[in-house]
Amino acid sequence: MREQPVMLKVLLREKHWQNYATFIAQYDKAAQRVDAELAGSYPSRAQLHRWLNGELRGLPYADHCRVLEEMLPGWTAEQMFQPATADRPATGIGTFAASALMSAVPSTGLRPFIEQAFTTEHVIIDFAGFSGETLHGAVQEPLDKIRAGELKPESVTVRMLLPDTTRPMVLPCRVEDLADDPDFRARAHRITSRHAYAILDSVHELARKGRISQGHAQIRAHQLPPLFKMYILNGDQVFFGLYPIAKHDIPLPGGNRDMYDLMGKDAMVFRYSGASGETADTQFIEQSQAWFDSIWDSISYEFPA
Repeated sequence: MREQPVMLKVLLREKHWQNYATFIAQYDKAAQRVDAELAGSYPSRAQLHRWLNGELRGLPYADHCRVLEEMLPGWTAEQMFQPATADRPATGIGTFAASALMSAVPSTGLRPFIEQAFTTEHVIIDFAGFSGETLHGAVQEPLDKIRAGELKPESVTVRMLLPDTTRPMVLPCRVEDLADDPDFRARAHRITSRHAYAILDSVHELARKGRISQGHAQIRAHQLPPLFKMYILNGDQVFFGLYPIAKHDIPLPGGNRDMYDLMGKDAMVFRYSGASGETADTQFIEQSQAWFDSIWDSISYEFPA
């Protein structure tokens, strides 16, 4: 009796990379990013067949594992070679365990998912959050790879919805009286401007230099309290997380001040993927996009410089 196929087969099918020629093209791109000397080291057709049908004892050689993990960010080689059913993990890590592995990640762990989004022909990222600092950290590497010619999307579109830090805010606020603090807002505005405009400038620079055919990046402001962060990647993935609020002693021009601040880097974000096949994921993605578009088109305005 033939053994079950492995999770790798499911992941390749989702990306339409199961054809051997397509697979080796994607493998070579990933190999170049890992180590230029690994280019051309893709498995033979027979070897790939063994991988996908669970006929391998253990794992492939370490270099193959490194390249596969680069091809499929968020998955380890061990997870890829666990048994799977036709469209869901089966034994080994199990359906629930695999779902849990991929459904929640720290904000600082988004980088591989965002980099994967940049492998499509038309990259579209919609972000709603507080400052855009985490987004800036996550997109910097794929933007640099476009500049270096390692990634070659046709177009890149980034839209950022951020709170207006030039106007009084409900949050963050002073601990002593829960009031708005102009000095803190001025500090937040500098941080937001630094990160958000860095993204905008990078995307527009790539378009000017011809690295991409079209580059659009916009920042719009609103007056809603920033209680959550949301990333919509290419319209088929959403990462959503609530901002924890923590008391912090913040150095400000008038002296240190206790503030209730939003902890963006500490936020866990939950992943909703159109590739999951789950109706709830599809509905969440659709509603998230509808919410974003409605705010963008109605109560948002040009971000104050």
